[in-house]
Amino acid sequence: MFKRILALSVLLGLLAACAPAASDSHSHEHIKVGNLEIQDPWVRAASLSNVTPEMGDTHMSGVNSAAYLTIVNNSSEADQLVSAASDVAKAVELHNVKMENDVMKMFQVPAIDVPANGKAELKRGGFHIMLIGLKRDLKVGEKVTLTLNFQKAGSVTFDAEVREAPMHSP
Repeated sequence: MFKRILALSVLLGLLAACAPAASDSHSHEHIKVGNLEIQDPWVRAASLSNVTPEMGDTHMSGVNSAAYLTIVNNSSEADQLVSAASDVAKAVELHNVKMENDVMKMFQVPAIDVPANGKAELKRGGFHIMLIGLKRDLKVGEKVTLTLNFQKAGSVTFDAEVREAPMHSP
């Protein structure tokens, strides 16, 4: 009996040693389309159970989320993000925010410029991709499939990690 327990303990130790290390760092996967590189894509966690009847229809139906990322342009030619898509939402729109009468307001934009030899940062408090009318909960650690469509570089589909939004924007 002791030998079995010892053997099982050794086996579990070996399995643990071979498992990938847990890490809080974000994916450094290189997502490329044409001369553009998508860096650190993530989607804000959201739960459909957070909608109450008193809240009413917040925008097209219930709960929304947003996707954030950085687009680096390694070309001497500017490009534009012209649309995005995801199967987790009823609609996906490109948005920005502005301060108006001391109130932060969000609005849809037709495109997001990606300057030549520059970058476009889609982040909280600025440009972002709105996921409107979620079809399911977005739980931390899950992946959400996004497709980005660029005017010149074409389209790219990839998975973005679902994360909790930080309490304060950097």
